[in-house]
Amino acid sequence: MRYTMMFSVLVGLAGPAAAQAPTDTVRLTIDDAVHRALEQGVDMRLARAAVLSANGQVREAFSPALPQVTGSLTYTRQFASIYSGLGGSGGGGLDTLFKNTPFGAPNAWNLQLQATQLLWSGGKVGAALAAAQSFRQVASLQQAETEADVTFQVKQAYWNAALQGRLLTIAVDNLEQAQQHLREVQLYQQAGTRAEYDLLRAQVDAANQEPAVVAARNGYDIARLEVKRLLNLPADQPLVLMTTLDSPDATIPVVVADSLGGPDRPGLAAADATVREEEQLLKVARADRWPTLSVTTTYNEQAFPSNVSPVGAQFLRGWNGEVKLSFPIFVGFRTAGKVEQARAGLARAQAQRDQAYRQVDLQVAQARAEVDRARALLAARRQTVRQGQRALHLAGVRYTNGMATQLDVSDARVAALQAQVNEVQATRDYFVALAQLERALGRAVPVVQRPIEQVAAAPNMKEAQP
Repeated sequence: MRYTMMFSVLVGLAGPAAAQAPTDTVRLTIDDAVHRALEQGVDMRLARAAVLSANGQVREAFSPALPQVTGSLTYTRQFASIYSGLGGSGGGGLDTLFKNTPFGAPNAWNLQLQATQLLWSGGKVGAALAAAQSFRQVASLQQAETEADVTFQVKQAYWNAALQGRLLTIAVDNLEQAQQHLREVQLYQQAGTRAEYDLLRAQVDAANQEPAVVAARNGYDIARLEVKRLLNLPADQPLVLMTTLDSPDATIPVVVADSLGGPDRPGLAAADATVREEEQLLKVARADRWPTLSVTTTYNEQAFPSNVSPVGAQFLRGWNGEVKLSFPIFVGFRTAGKVEQARAGLARAQAQRDQAYRQVDLQVAQARAEVDRARALLAARRQTVRQGQRALHLAGVRYTNGMATQLDVSDARVAALQAQVNEVQATRDYFVALAQLERALGRAVPVVQRPIEQVAAAPNMKEAQP
């Protein structure tokens, strides 16, 4: 079609072609744009980082259930000993007696290894691990929800850019028609068959189309910048949008299922997982009321050399173990406060889950209604375009034969232009409505290509199966 060809040319010329090599031009269909946004978009990078952080929290929550092994190497220099000068003179004082002990040695080295294993904590470790796993599931589901959001945003921005491109094409085409009509009127006026008023009217009509072209060009540039932002492309990157609003066979995708079923949103599953997480956190808070049982073993090597270096010194070995039962007696109502906060968090998560389900049901109903509305409006606008073009043609013929005025031609052109604008706007609204329905349901909807005229009177998205 003429609009499609002109739109492609304008898209190619809109970028800074002089500054970029032709090989730098990015050509994307709408599916390519969605794929690029999911791979390189900032929102998806943040979502993947959140999942990575959640994986780290799961590892951290699991660590108390494993043995805790630590090691240390300590050097102690004693500048003065409390035993110096005690026990009399003559070299038999207490400082000499304790020179090979930690109490009086001037140099001491201590190598220590300690292992601790938690045996029982009232279920605190298991609950903390379950909470961390639920949090990781929430992060993963939120990543899927972000993918759905990004997909819808990219499709909406892409169709907005396609709309602005078509509007620019229509504005340029309308300007060319006005200029062509001006040239015809000039010839008629030179031949003496038209008055000067007709010439002035045609000149004003042609000049009035120029601001519309400038406004359409600005709108198109802004829409393309939004697409580049979502795709993480430089602002000066040449971009060609390969998918257009119109189809060569004048068909549109139509939902074929009588019943689309309930929503399958990752956000709803994330809300359920958040409730499970808060339930486990409540168990963690309650577990602080129970004692903890652990076993610890410590192995150390000590040396007390006469100089700083431990090389060649004799190391003394020590090894012991202990079993420890620790239980809270009174901690100033700290545990009770944590339990109350955990209960509040659980109640909040349950309320947010119920609210999310109600909101999604509303979004699905609104999206279905919008698809019906946009489809019916598109069919009506398509018929109006044909009528407007026919009226413009008849007005031109009547003017050529002296049966109509210049004002009649101008009015017919304005009406035909508005009909075209309304059609492309309705087409954009319909494609965005389909994307919104997929976003609300959380999955792709089954569609089949149908001629616009055949679906004009089909209510409530009930179409025959292909």
